[in-house]
Amino acid sequence: MKKIIIIVAGVLVLLGGGGAGVYFLKPDLLPGSNRPKDKEKEKVVESAHEAGVDLEVFVVNLAGTGTSRYLRTSLSLGVKDEHEKEKIKELSGKIRHAVIMYLTERKVEELTDPAGKNKLRDELKKQIGEAIEDKKLVTNVYFKEFLIQ
Repeated sequence: MKKIIIIVAGVLVLLGGGGAGVYFLKPDLLPGSNRPKDKEKEKVVESAHEAGVDLEVFVVNLAGTGTSRYLRTSLSLGVKDEHEKEKIKELSGKIRHAVIMYLTERKVEELTDPAGKNKLRDELKKQIGEAIEDKKLVTNVYFKEFLIQ
């Protein structure tokens, strides 16, 4: 009886090890449902084509009554390619002005929750597009730093 249990346990260990080896080393041999998602790979490749333009740090007073509150943030703008990256650098004065003017109108309450930050990203993209008179040049706005004091 002991021999049978040992043999069955050994077979199970070998099958489990073989299955794990196939799963990690040869995922192409698995059925379609267990393969890594190709869409995830496409998203990574798609975002790799986007170039980023880092802007200098922004420090602005926030709107509202009471004690003075400040926002310190740094942004990165997503553009399609290196040529557009150069355009952004040339237009950085207009972009900085638009961002500063928009941020100084915001209140702390608008910026403290994630939904407010996402709305701010969308609005900054819109404001920058209007300032540089090309709404398609900037594809994304990313916060690299976001501190309210």
